[in-house]
Parts: sequence; C-alpha cells; structure tokens
Amino acid sequence: MKKFKLNREIDKEIIGLAWPSITEQILEMMVGIISTVFMSWIGTAALAGVGMVNMLINFLQTVFSGLSIGTTVVIARVTGEGNHTEAKRTLVQSGYMALVVGIFLLVTGKVFSNPILNLFLRKAEVPVFNHGLTYFNIILFSLPFFVLDIIVSGAMRGAGDTKTPMYITGGVNIVNIILNTILIFGVPFLHIPSMGVAGSAIAVTASRIIGVTVRVLVLYNRKGLKLNLSLKDNYRLSPQLMKRIINIGVPGFIEQAVMQGGFLILQLIIVTMGTVAMAAYQIGLNINAIAFFPIFGFAIANTTLVGQSLGEKNYDKANSYSYEGLKITMIFGFVLGIFMFAFAPLLARIYTNDPEVIKESVMIVRTFGVLEPLLAVLNICSATLKAAGDIKYVMITSLVGLWALRVLPSYTLDRALGMGLIAVMIGIFLDFCSRSVMYLLRMRKGEWKYLKV
Repeated sequence: MKKFKLNREIDKEIIGLAWPSITEQILEMMVGIISTVFMSWIGTAALAGVGMVNMLINFLQTVFSGLSIGTTVVIARVTGEGNHTEAKRTLVQSGYMALVVGIFLLVTGKVFSNPILNLFLRKAEVPVFNHGLTYFNIILFSLPFFVLDIIVSGAMRGAGDTKTPMYITGGVNIVNIILNTILIFGVPFLHIPSMGVAGSAIAVTASRIIGVTVRVLVLYNRKGLKLNLSLKDNYRLSPQLMKRIINIGVPGFIEQAVMQGGFLILQLIIVTMGTVAMAAYQIGLNINAIAFFPIFGFAIANTTLVGQSLGEKNYDKANSYSYEGLKITMIFGFVLGIFMFAFAPLLARIYTNDPEVIKESVMIVRTFGVLEPLLAVLNICSATLKAAGDIKYVMITSLVGLWALRVLPSYTLDRALGMGLIAVMIGIFLDFCSRSVMYLLRMRKGEWKYLKV
C-alpha cells in the first residue's frame, strides 16, 4: 500500500500545471456540447452529417497534431535545459511548417470535397450528405489558422505556460457560442437570416481566425510570458531544428493518422447502421468528453513536467512526475466514470428527445463510464512515453489496439451477429484494455528515461 500513497508536493505542482489545461478543455467541451445541441435542434440529419464531417476534419488534423507533439516535446526539453532562445526558434520553425501544412490541406480539401464526402457518406441518407457537404466546404477555410493555433498553444504548454492558452481559449469560445447562436438561428430585428449548418461552419471558422490572431499578438506584446517573441528574434529557416521537430513529429503524425483513420473507419461502419446509430454515437462521444478532457489536461501537464525533467537530466524527478500523474488521473477517472454511469439518461436527454437515440446513447455513455480508469492509464502512460521521445512504440501499439482490437472486432461482430453499436463498444473495450497494459508495462521498464530527442 505504501507505494500507492500520493506525494502532496509533486501532486500540487502537477495540479497547478494541469488545472488550466483541464479548464481549457472543459471550455472546448462546452462549445462542442452546445454546437451538438444546436445541430440536434436543426434535425437528426444535421447532427449526423456535421458529426461525420468533424470526424473527417479530425483525420485531416493528424499532420499538424504530429507537428504539435514534436513542438511540445522539443520545447519542453530545451526549456528544461534552460535554453529559452532555442525554445523560441523551435516555435518559429514549427510555425513555418504549420502554415505549409494548413494551406495544403485547405487546397486539397476544396479540390476534392465532393469525392471525399462521397467516399465517406455515400451510404448515408441524402439530407445527411447535403448537410455534411455544406459544413465541410466552409470549415476547410479554418484549417491554416487552426493548425497554427494548435502549434502555438502546444509551444506555450511545452514551456510550462498553461494559463495563457486557457484565458485565450475561454474568450474565443464565448465568441464562438455567440456567433453560432446568431448565425444558426438568425436575429430578425437585425436582419440576420437563419443560416443553419452553414452558420455554424462560419462561426467556427471565424472563431479559429480570431483565436490564432490573439495568440500571436499575445506572444509579441505581453512581457513576462515563459515563451514570448520579438522582431529581433532569429527567423531564418533552420533545417536542423526542423529535423529535430520532425523526428518526433513524423511518428506522432503516423500515430494520429492510425488513430484518426481507425476512428473514421469505425464511423463508416456506424453509418451502415442508420441515422439513429450515427446520432447516438456522436452524442456518446460528446458526453465522454466530460471525462476525457480532464484526463487530457493531466496528460498535457505530464508531457511538460516529464519533458522538462528529462531536459534537466533529473531522471528520478521524471519518474516521480509520471507515476504521481498516473495516480491522480486514475482517481479522476473513477469519479467521472461513476458520474457518467449514474447520469447517462439525463445527459442523453440534453441532446435529443428521440427515445431510440436516447436508449442507444445511454448504453454508449455507461460503457465509457466503466472504461474511464483505463482511459486515464492509456493517456498518462502514453504522454510519458511521448515526452521521452518513445513515440514509435506508441505508434505501433496504436495500430495494434485500434485496428486489430477495435475496428476489426466491431466490424466482425456487427456483420456476423448483427450486434450494432454493442459490437462497437466491445471493440472499444478491447482496445482500451490492450493499450493500457502495453503502455503501463513499457513505462515500468524505465528505458524511456534515457532516450535522446
């Protein structure tokens, strides 16, 4: 029992760094919940179509998610080494790569928007496809800004500054909700028409442009930040530093591509189950964010603290942060899981009054509630390995867990036994169990502490 005791001093530091990230993720979650509720008010077809496009956009984001991981890990390392000049240069180089990637995704998405949506929604009902296409064609314009926004936020966190991203995200989310309300439903006395799904896409795009603009202005104008920029900094291209970022970023990209690709294929399986299943699954995922985002906030703190400790070459400190972070997050996972299981029917009714959708949603939410402690183990252990640069292992295990143990069983059980969404949740259970065990065993070996980044 002794080894399971919490270290209050370390816990205080972890929570101090994690709570702004948790608050930021909760704010993001609230916007997601409100947007999903708005879509459900428009109709089940809008909810299903926009939900599918958001899954597709998540897949397109895999490239810059890899860049963000590389940026955060490298900046955490050089900050731990006390090299703040190199931290700023890392941010600049990441920004260059982010803009190239974002513009490429925008152009490619616009050119092939119809074929892409036909590929993923060809079996969906016509209203679902039309709503999805409308949303997709507008939201693409946000990608260059969104990718840069994620890079800048990741850089700030890598330097140990989680409060500034939280404040900015809070303000931008308020703008997002206001714009969504105005543009989706209209304001007659201001002669603003109701724009439905298109209004939501415009609101999200405008919010992302505002968000990255504010973040960049703060970097240049607010003194005292752990990571700030000035016009006197070095803006020359640095292939060597880009290579260092890419060495972490490419495996990070592949890991995210594997993950998001699996999520996307799973969504295609669910599309064949009908509109009720699609809507219920989107609601279930949205409610699961209640638990996932706090866990994700602790994972961010874990990446920063472990990365900085390894930069200092203080291996005992890195080990303490990783295990204390795991203990705290598992406690959160248990509490949030109980909450989700108990209040699943009430949470589902926030989104819809369709009895069939509510019934399926409750089953999904309660399954996620049982799995929350495993989600904590999975995310914290993988965050430790990523901070150490052991991302290739995370990439390989993601392929095994998500594709071999989530997607394949989901498809097989549904096709062979007609189990529907129950088959999907069995696959998710197998995935969470397998990856949690693999990550925990890898972390316990301790070799990750001595890897070079």
